Amino acid sequence: KHFHHEEFAMGKTGVLIAVVLVAAVAGCGRPSGPPTFTVTGRVTFDGRPVPVGRVLLEPDASRGNMGPASVADIVAGRYRTRPGRGCISGPSLATIYGGDGTLPTEEHDTALFAPWTTAIDLPRADGTHDFDVPTRP
Repeated sequence: KHFHHEEFAMGKTGVLIAVVLVAAVAGCGRPSGPPTFTVTGRVTFDGRPVPVGRVLLEPDASRGNMGPASVADIVAGRYRTRPGRGCISGPSLATIYGGDGTLPTEEHDTALFAPWTTAIDLPRADGTHDFDVPTRP
């Protein structure tokens, strides 16, 4: 009879652990913070698509916007924010990093231009925003 009591106690503990795990997993899917949106677009420099690089989209705190930043890879002149890691709406700063697509060496810097930052306003919706990085003399 004592053995049967231990089995019953183990069963209760197993059920409790299962309930805790289900509750924890259910909480993981809920977004925390402001809603995020997918942004896609083109990135050009000197009239041509930027071969490789990154677009950093971050809320502009100086204009009262707060929240997480988002990064998108540039491939063949196009970018798209990462799934589940879009950007928030409102006043934002976009910083563009662009490379020529070759491997760097001691003699060759792959950057096409110095990181370029511009102020933009992002809507409360998925959308597109193209960037034309200006050529500096």
